[in-house]
Amino acid sequence: MPKRTLCLNDNLSEILEYNSPTTPIKATNALLSNFTNGIVPAHWHKELECIVVLSGSFTYHVNHQSYTLQKGNGIIVNSNRLHLCTPVCPPDCEHLEHFAIDETNDASYIVLLLHPDTLRFNNKMESKYINPLLYDSHSDVFFLEQTIPWQQEAIHTIMDIHRCVVERDVCFELYAQSQFFKLWSLLYQNTIEKNGCDLTETDPMSPLKTMISYIQANYQNKITLKDVAEAGAMCQSKCCQHFRETLKQSPIEYLQHYRIGKAAYLLEHTNANITEIAMECGFHGASYFTETFRKINGITPKEYRKQQGKG
Repeated sequence: MPKRTLCLNDNLSEILEYNSPTTPIKATNALLSNFTNGIVPAHWHKELECIVVLSGSFTYHVNHQSYTLQKGNGIIVNSNRLHLCTPVCPPDCEHLEHFAIDETNDASYIVLLLHPDTLRFNNKMESKYINPLLYDSHSDVFFLEQTIPWQQEAIHTIMDIHRCVVERDVCFELYAQSQFFKLWSLLYQNTIEKNGCDLTETDPMSPLKTMISYIQANYQNKITLKDVAEAGAMCQSKCCQHFRETLKQSPIEYLQHYRIGKAAYLLEHTNANITEIAMECGFHGASYFTETFRKINGITPKEYRKQQGKG
């Protein structure tokens, strides 16, 4: 079965299709095995991302923080925060692409994306309740456990919204919006109300997003670590640190994965030969391209094309 991928803009913002044309809410179910090597690629969006794990476990990475989620746990990623998901790998697994997802280590979970615009109905309420939580530097992510009452209630609210949207209950848009207000109230009362707010006007992930955009705009050409670091206006060691802490890859590893993702699309959707695709995606030889493709995807480009019914 072809693996899922996210539809992303060049700046890693996700392009979403909502469940309803009237309300910016998206509810879906997912398996970790839906994605190549069980890795949901780095992305961000204006919507809050709410996850509840139904079975298995995996690791969520938000900015520079990592959280291991198990069955019953939930997580909420705040608006515009960069995040990705990876399997929980054993200690002896050095690279995520070498880790195989199967029935024994797969995970299932629900995904609910809620746009904060649905909460905005007057300037005073927005200023008092919405913006402080959206822009609080200490509220990038909310890890939810069943053992803490308010967090348990948040998990149940997420699942309730998800159910009503997926099942398209009568007036589900209105009900989902009302429950989103309830969820926001729980978050606000247990963060801003208790601890205050530390507003930030700058995005700490902005340099990383700039470097990623540079890679995506220039992947067909020769790119060095020096080039990527200069795009982010930082030294090479700091550049590597940013990528490792947030994306769990080096800049060059990210470049190779991006090139292979582009190559996979061309293998599936065009009749270009292997050498042509290699050159189109920044590889200066079919053999190195084939070696890299096999390392990341576990099969050769020719085998991948056959799997997609193009062979």
